Amino acid sequence: MTAFHLVSPAGTGGSMRMAFPHVQVFCAMDDYSLGPLGDERMRDAFWRDIGRGYDDEYRESASNCFVPWRELQSVLAREPGCPVHVWHSASGAEYVFLRMACHRLAEAGHPLFAVGVPAHGPEGLHSTAVWPPERLKEFVANAEAISTAQRQAWAQEFSDIAARPEMLRECDGAGHLHFRDMDVHDDLLLACCPYQWQTASTVVGAAMARSDPRNMLGDFFLNSRLQYLIDAGILDVDGDRAAMRKYRVRRRVKR
Repeated sequence: MTAFHLVSPAGTGGSMRMAFPHVQVFCAMDDYSLGPLGDERMRDAFWRDIGRGYDDEYRESASNCFVPWRELQSVLAREPGCPVHVWHSASGAEYVFLRMACHRLAEAGHPLFAVGVPAHGPEGLHSTAVWPPERLKEFVANAEAISTAQRQAWAQEFSDIAARPEMLRECDGAGHLHFRDMDVHDDLLLACCPYQWQTASTVVGAAMARSDPRNMLGDFFLNSRLQYLIDAGILDVDGDRAAMRKYRVRRRVKR
């Protein structure tokens, strides 16, 4: 019987396939800490919008975020009864991912297992993407079966999360999900932007390095906030804003 392993971060798929060469690995390739969750068109539009100034070619080529889910559902329909392992960490993105899996696979009828991974290294980074294949093999031994009642509860929780207006979701140290406004980390971004010219990619990279390891801020998100701060006149800009490495920013001096 074929087993399925379902992961979210795009960087996890390769390590997962090396660790488990005889199973099918599906990578959702999305960050569920951000954006609309219940409507495909709205979610695609959200990602295209916040991609402004990141890289125009990448922005235009971004694929539908729900395609991997439909592919998985189609394959599972041909493999009745096969177990599905849903990998997750304590980050806000993967908290939502686990519950979204229960929601999207509610009608499949396959046994579901939750595979949690701990924080990585002294920085405490939370993500399935940071672990090498040999450690992934260790974690799967601790997979926990998701009961029917738990599956239903998590599926309902996902529906409740998706119905909320906030577009940013983060977990605290106790494992509770919090809903944030998109501008909550603007002060961090400003603190990483000096009054001297720096490339946008340098500023974004500095903010990523200083973000909460439990809820790492991605360059896509931080670049979108950089665009907002430029449009609001808080930052000066120099160069073509088509891609982060093509333009520079600096804090605007108050006169």
